[in-house]
This record gives sequence, structure tokens and C-alpha cells, in this order.
Amino acid sequence: MCSRCSGGPVTELASTMTPCEIANSAAHAIAVLNDLTHGGGELSNPNDVRAIVRSLELIGQGLPQLYEQLARFLVIQHEDGQLTNADGLDADDSVTEVIEALAAAGQAADMMTAALTEARAASQTLSPARHRGWEGRTDADSPN
Repeated sequence: MCSRCSGGPVTELASTMTPCEIANSAAHAIAVLNDLTHGGGELSNPNDVRAIVRSLELIGQGLPQLYEQLARFLVIQHEDGQLTNADGLDADDSVTEVIEALAAAGQAADMMTAALTEARAASQTLSPARHRGWEGRTDADSPN
């Protein structure tokens, strides 16, 4: 958890939680989704898969902006002389490394989102099979 996160309220959720707490909740939500969907768990049909993929798509669409904002924050803090390395040295290299890694994460999020869009589109044709009872079986003996 972040030691100091602050920011103005944007939504009802943001008015009661810090950005760090929201990020922690998002990570926890993914862990819970993994538990609930393990082995098919709480999934009931392809519509559940589509809905979850769509939500993950929305998450992916927002990640590049979030990464950019995090990088921008560090740049401003660094330019204002607010950052140092733990060893007391200049933070130039560390800040550059973090910014580059966040940029790479943004590109990866774009690729993930594109793949999720494809998965959702391909899943549109899937639906639960209609149960064919004994009468529907072609090898069933007729009751005559």
C-alpha cells in the first residue's frame, strides 16, 4: 500500500478511498475472479465469459493513461527535486527506468486490450447448447 496517496474526489468511490486503496482493491478483485472462475467455478454460460472479457477490456483501455499519469507524476516530482534514491544518489537513472517500464506496460496493455476485443468478438457466436433430451437422440428407440 502507498505510504502517501492524495487526490481530489472524482467519483463516490474516490471520495472514500485513496488511489492506492483503489489499486489494491482492483488487484484483489482480479485475484477473486481467478478463484471464482477456477475450473469453471461460478461461470454459467458463454455470456459470463463475454461480460468478464468486456470488463477486462475496459480495464485494459484505461491502463495506458494511468501508466502515463504515474510517469508524469514521477517526472514532476523529480524535476522539483523531490526524489532521491535510497542510497542518497541522484534519481535520474531510476526515474528514467521507471518511465520506460511504464511506457512498455502501456504498450502491452494496448496489445492485451486488442486481444481481448478479438476474444469478445469471436465469442459472440457462442451460446449454450440446447439440451436434447432422450427424445432428441437419433439412436433412441421409438416408444411404439
